[in-house]
Amino acid sequence: MSHFIKLHPHYLMLARYQPDTLIGKLSFSVEQYGLIVNNFVFDLQLTPPNEHYEHWRFICEEPAQLNVPNFVLFLKSIEHYIFMTLKFSPIAALEAAEQPKKGIRKVLAPKVEPFRLFFKDMFFDIHTNGLKQIEK
Repeated sequence: MSHFIKLHPHYLMLARYQPDTLIGKLSFSVEQYGLIVNNFVFDLQLTPPNEHYEHWRFICEEPAQLNVPNFVLFLKSIEHYIFMTLKFSPIAALEAAEQPKKGIRKVLAPKVEPFRLFFKDMFFDIHTNGLKQIEK
């Protein structure tokens, strides 16, 4: 049954909770036998590289609460893709998002918006435990 499940990531949203604490939300859909259930959003904390890990990591309180097979592998695959393959820096992205707006944008959008990293045409195949691009 789990051989026919795919997880489709939509975006990772990042925000600064405190000066040293980054939080995120991961949005994704689950596909099973062609039926897609949309808009799951999962809360994450991000931890910076340290003496034990060379890249940023996701920390989630209860990954089993979603009751999705191999969700932890999905999360680790997304983590590897973002931080190792893309060499993405959450701090740099948030600093760019927090830059003061100029001109009319400053008047229309005075508040700081979170940063969103979108995943286009990707899915995680439960059968192969791998993140893949959708071929068109």
